[in-house]
Amino acid sequence: MPAGETTSGSLSGALPSIVADCRIVKEFDGSWRRTCDVKRQTPNTGLNWTEFSLNQLTRQDITETTDNRNFQQLSGSLQSIEPTMNQIIIKVTDRTYRKIASVVENKVGGLAGNAMSRGDDEDYLSLFSTFATTCSPGSATPLSFGHIAAAKNNITSNVTEPSSAEVYSVLHGFQIKDIQDEVLAGVGTYTVPTGMTEEIFRKGFAGTVAGSNVYEDGNITVDSTPNANGATHSKEGVIACVGMEVKSELDRDIYFGGGADVISLTNEIAFAERKSGTTQVWCYRHQSDATAPTS
Repeated sequence: MPAGETTSGSLSGALPSIVADCRIVKEFDGSWRRTCDVKRQTPNTGLNWTEFSLNQLTRQDITETTDNRNFQQLSGSLQSIEPTMNQIIIKVTDRTYRKIASVVENKVGGLAGNAMSRGDDEDYLSLFSTFATTCSPGSATPLSFGHIAAAKNNITSNVTEPSSAEVYSVLHGFQIKDIQDEVLAGVGTYTVPTGMTEEIFRKGFAGTVAGSNVYEDGNITVDSTPNANGATHSKEGVIACVGMEVKSELDRDIYFGGGADVISLTNEIAFAERKSGTTQVWCYRHQSDATAPTS
């Protein structure tokens, strides 16, 4: 018989293993619902959501004796978007529910919902690579205030059709850090006045740049260079066509593993740049350096 004091290690085999709490790995909610022109497709209207853009007309000067036969012809262009379907489906056996900790079971639904939201945001962000590159600093080059300012002014003062909607810049946090560094470049060399620079120095970057509302989106992919594709666009510059909001369904499979729940989430959505011709541009890509900051 062993002699000595009894500690928890002495009875390790008798110690139960209890999952006291559970958390879902954090991720970005995404920004598309705030930055896009969301259009919901009416049921029973076919596969495509369509929009017709009427072209501008031109007036002309006349006098009291003018016999005006210069008729202005109505014309325009049609844009069609077909929402695509997405789904996540999970099968969990009854035995699993009986055995796993309740705190884990309660998180399953939220985990699936996060996956659907992230997928929608990734579809939106993938559109950035197709935007005009006029205001893109390019590979391995830091993003600056000037690139966002140029994009914003090109959007709101477009010579073909200016956009009057709010303008947004959706960027990776590493791109935002480069703008912050640009604003703070004079700290330690010059007097820091009360205002924008002081606020950034104390609180970090937030708010607007040249009238464009800045959003951080960590779902933006950083490649091996490392580069990231952010973008500045007006709200009406990107259409989010929703054919069906997320629909949840629960089914039973009594033949599998002694019985199982089948949980599915399904939606239908697509993103597209709104354009009329080739010179009306309301979306600009910001491909730039996305090196992880160290200071």
